[in-house]
Amino acid sequence: MHPLLAFYRGLGTDHRGRTLSGILSFSDSELESCHDYIQWLFPLRTASHYNPEAPVVDADVEQVFRQDFGLQQELHRVVLRMLQFYGVVLRETPQGFELLVPQDICDFHWMTPDNHNHKRLCRMLGSLKLLGLETHVAALWQGLQRLAQSHPGCISGATLTHWRLAALGLDDSL
Repeated sequence: MHPLLAFYRGLGTDHRGRTLSGILSFSDSELESCHDYIQWLFPLRTASHYNPEAPVVDADVEQVFRQDFGLQQELHRVVLRMLQFYGVVLRETPQGFELLVPQDICDFHWMTPDNHNHKRLCRMLGSLKLLGLETHVAALWQGLQRLAQSHPGCISGATLTHWRLAALGLDDSL
């Protein structure tokens, strides 16, 4: 079984022996300071320069994720935890999902220009697109655009461009 499928099904661990549930139970401080789990939570087609030990998505893994409701549910659970870490909420609506952003978002740790979490968000967008959660991508991308417009000093134009490309499935470079 591919390592990503085993990891997401609770049958395997990442390169450091951590389970998906274990990573999701990290404190916000641990999520912020640890940098080698995000490639497992949000895998892409290309190897990560930051964590070359993390497996990549191939055509078979992509197809399995897109067709397996259980894997989709686990990926949804991962998204919810990471968005909680960022201080935003993904709310289900009749049209799909909507990203709710609190008024005091500027006070959050990642709301600074070129913060490393901007790259994590880019990876999230690209991975969700790749693995079939398009409604999540749409909500996240729309919410991030609104956030960038309302707080232009916190998010650079370059970051916004990377997010847009990832949401379109065109940036797989992280």
